[in-house]
Amino acid sequence: MFRRRFEALAAAAAKAERVGRSDHPDVKLLAAVVRIVGTIVPADPDHPDFRLSGELARFRRAKGHGLPARYRLFWVFSSRARAIVFLYLNDASTLRKQGAKSDPYERFRALVRRGEIGSDFPADLDTARRTPRERP
Repeated sequence: MFRRRFEALAAAAAKAERVGRSDHPDVKLLAAVVRIVGTIVPADPDHPDFRLSGELARFRRAKGHGLPARYRLFWVFSSRARAIVFLYLNDASTLRKQGAKSDPYERFRALVRRGEIGSDFPADLDTARRTPRERP
């Protein structure tokens, strides 16, 4: 799920840059996601600022760090395997709005409940590896 969203975002950002729109929101969002995925999360994937509670406690999420205010990026990690699996990044149709069915926390929770996101790290890693790449 994350891979497809990331690839779609990268394609949209590239298109915006080709027409001289380096200030486009997709370009800025992609830059923030690349920074979070490449630098911030790997530095400490279990940082207290990333922790969730309740039903989603085994997952982590980023907010801020350059992401627009209503965007969230979710992942799971394994210290033993020394690996991080990015699972979900919301889009413009699922902006953060507490109580809304389209809220990214609600959408992510629904993915977990339906089993689209695994019950443990190996399942999530396997799902991420099997996710087909989309061609822009």
